[in-house]
Amino acid sequence: MEDFFLTCPRGLEETTASQISKYIKNNPIIDNGGVSFKGDLTDMYMTNLYSRTGMHLLKKIISFKSVTTDEIYNNIYEYDWNTILDSNKTFFIKTKSNSVYYKNTNFITLKVKDAIVDKIRKQNGIRPSIDKINPDFIFFIIIKDDSIKVYIDSSGDPLFKRGYRTKIHKAALNESLAAGIIYLSNWDRVSPLYDIMCGSGTIPIEAAMMAYNIPPGVFRGKFAFQKWNDYNHSLWITTLCKAKEKININDNLEITGSDYFKKNIDLSLDSSKKIGINNIIFNRLDIKDFKPAHSSGTIIINPPYGIRVGEENTIKKLYKQLGDLFKKRCHGFDVYFFTGNLEAIKSIGLRSKRKIILKNGKIDCRLLYYPMMSGKFQ
Repeated sequence: MEDFFLTCPRGLEETTASQISKYIKNNPIIDNGGVSFKGDLTDMYMTNLYSRTGMHLLKKIISFKSVTTDEIYNNIYEYDWNTILDSNKTFFIKTKSNSVYYKNTNFITLKVKDAIVDKIRKQNGIRPSIDKINPDFIFFIIIKDDSIKVYIDSSGDPLFKRGYRTKIHKAALNESLAAGIIYLSNWDRVSPLYDIMCGSGTIPIEAAMMAYNIPPGVFRGKFAFQKWNDYNHSLWITTLCKAKEKININDNLEITGSDYFKKNIDLSLDSSKKIGINNIIFNRLDIKDFKPAHSSGTIIINPPYGIRVGEENTIKKLYKQLGDLFKKRCHGFDVYFFTGNLEAIKSIGLRSKRKIILKNGKIDCRLLYYPMMSGKFQ
């Protein structure tokens, strides 16, 4: 069994552990910024294929204690890098440190790189090269106090890159965060779901993939583990085929995404068609004209944050407009409002039943829950 660490957006650690526990043999352990677990090759393939909220699945290759950069160099140098990295391959190193001993992550990265190339050059006479754009291998150095852990990234491109996006909307949620928000909404995958400011359609598409049991990694072109020496092509293809057999498109499910801008609706349609989902309703609609076609369901919305100078008043007006809309037209609905503008929240004019702390990149965000029942939370 190997030690793995699956990174995820901050605030989604518990959700990530719950979601991947269905696909791996051992229970995951919640940590800051991700979950750890012990697993084998099958667990690694399953997690990369099925994790909806994960970002990078990392396999630990070395761990040790150290308080000096020379100790780091020596420990890295001692490892037999020929078992992983050939001289004709490329690699890249990412370092994260939370330690009084190691504050200069760039210097640590340089030391680790030197140790790796020095060892391989001594053994083979030729050293591998660094590639920042498209490396064959990515190594993560994670430092906490005097504990140093070296991981190899089995995912490559972050797992939120599902493979269905044709273009990126400038304010789009990444897919892993969108999936996490849907999980936190407790949507039952049966009742109607609306996103009335859908942008490029991430929330409706992720919701449909969940409901139809479409694995988030099934349309990706590649994973980093496919370049590893122990890559088991037969096992991977078998895992992939079994996953595709369990996909179940339900034409009776009603998921609707609307947006004021036609170009956003076009992006949404392009992305959904790319993965074979043709029954999400996408339409151009101003929020002032929104009237749900059902008496109950779930509304998930990620409106603009308005964090640029001069946008605050406009955003407050928008949030008030949305709050009024929920009060007047959305009785019977569970509304989930995700935003990174913590000041403008007050303008919504509703009392949330629940506030969940999340991060959108470096932005401190909240997911607010408003159960819209007459006479309550208004």
